[in-house]
Amino acid sequence: MLKYLGRSFIVAATSIVLLTAFAPRSAQGAETEPELFLIRSSAQTVFNEFHVADLLGFYKEEGLKIEFLGLVEGLNKYQMLGQGLIDVADGHPDQVAKARLAGIKVKAVAPGMVDHPKYPHVRYFAREDGPIKSLDDIVGKKVAIMSYGSCNEGYLKAHLAKKGVEGEAEWVVLATGGQQEQALTQGLIDLTTSHPPYGSLAEQAGGNRQIATSWDIFNSSAAGLSIRAFSEDFIQKHPDKLRAFSRAMYKARKWIDANMEKAVPLVSEALGLDPTKVSAEWDGRWYAETPGFVKEDIELWFEISESLGYWNHGDLKPEDIYTNEFAPEP
Repeated sequence: MLKYLGRSFIVAATSIVLLTAFAPRSAQGAETEPELFLIRSSAQTVFNEFHVADLLGFYKEEGLKIEFLGLVEGLNKYQMLGQGLIDVADGHPDQVAKARLAGIKVKAVAPGMVDHPKYPHVRYFAREDGPIKSLDDIVGKKVAIMSYGSCNEGYLKAHLAKKGVEGEAEWVVLATGGQQEQALTQGLIDLTTSHPPYGSLAEQAGGNRQIATSWDIFNSSAAGLSIRAFSEDFIQKHPDKLRAFSRAMYKARKWIDANMEKAVPLVSEALGLDPTKVSAEWDGRWYAETPGFVKEDIELWFEISESLGYWNHGDLKPEDIYTNEFAPEP
């Protein structure tokens, strides 16, 4: 049943980190605060709206609280989602599709980031004195990825196919944020696939050079589209909580786009990074302006994924993997 899960793996499922806790008022005779509905997520190690919605109180406003568990990468998030071990999984549309093809009943309910020329989804860094001068040079070279999938080796395979370059890189999985940039600086790898907010670490280390971004490959905001998915069981049981979650995330997305200079240091500090070493110019992320999904964006992901052989055309339809039922009013 799991033939579509590929080579993704669990990096760690370690200590539970509860970033937000709400306790009843202790004063005698005071009313206790309403109980907040818990939503469990795997640990978030990159810049996104999960932390912003938590830190700015958007979840609490909607009667929710978020709990971040151990680090889980790739399609293992969707296995855990299907097993009820977490409630929400982030990722890209192709991961939801692969999970459904593997028999895991999940669906995307809210969009996240999109690609942007100023705030690209992925930045590619190489050593200034190394063998890679452009993305055409990666065949046979050590390229670090967070896990196997679309925006990791997938984007680069799509680039090579578009350029007619045969062969592929030697993929090196370094899932923890900052590992790729450190390995590049030490000369252990030839190229990073740096996700925000870690690109600045490669820049500031010295001797590294950005050679391209994900925007350079696709020139489309849709190519960077991320999703937030829930199991169909959760969707059936808690539609009101999904509407509340979608509202909180939409507020966070709009706040980030309007306050990038504040958002980047806020999230960086939550991730344990020195905010002074993270650049808002590059290491922010731009978010979907629409409260729900745009059909054409999902269709582009299907075109990319089918061209990479992730599944065959007709195995499932774009509308099978998402719903706008819970999207808030703009």
